[in-house]
Amino acid sequence: MRTKFGRTVRTMGVALVLASGAGVVLGTAPASATEYKFLSIVLRYHGDKFPSRTDAINETRPEADRQCVAAYGFRARGVEPGSLFGVRNSQGTNDWKQTWYCYPN
Repeated sequence: MRTKFGRTVRTMGVALVLASGAGVVLGTAPASATEYKFLSIVLRYHGDKFPSRTDAINETRPEADRQCVAAYGFRARGVEPGSLFGVRNSQGTNDWKQTWYCYPN
């Protein structure tokens, strides 16, 4: 009787481990609330004048979506825009970048 109970417990334990592993592989396991991927996408516009935030978001959203799906596959929950900033380049103008936060489900 004792060995049958021990075998049942081990079998259930193995089944739970396999099921939780399958949940991670299939993307059904919940991700950490703080887990995200930071994306920084360069705009086509390079200049000193601050670009429109709406235009920057509209221009870079397809690339952000593509990178998010590449990072998380079908587990990608979506992207949220972050800040817009410029970095001075060697020509003396700004290379503008739109940041994004990509979250898994």
